[in-house]
Amino acid sequence: MTKINWSVRAKKEIDKVYQYWTNHNKSNIYSEKILDETLWMINLIRNQNKIGLKSSTKELRRVLILENFSLSYRTSTKEIRILSFFDNRQDPKKNKFN
Repeated sequence: MTKINWSVRAKKEIDKVYQYWTNHNKSNIYSEKILDETLWMINLIRNQNKIGLKSSTKELRRVLILENFSLSYRTSTKEIRILSFFDNRQDPKKNKFN
């Protein structure tokens, strides 16, 4: 089975999104939905590692999660490396993986 490896940056980003939506909604229901959909997408990538939009500058791919979040990743024969989890409602200049 392909190993999933999260970068420090991606871990911080998904934690920040989770905390923001939990505090904003005063509930973790939407935050858990984001997390569930993210894990579902990662399992899909594990089985079909060429899905998503291919980056023009790097060997990266990007998939959408719940239309508002982008997950950027790179694959190799041994692992899927999650590089970024980005809320698309932010300034796109903040996402270095575009």
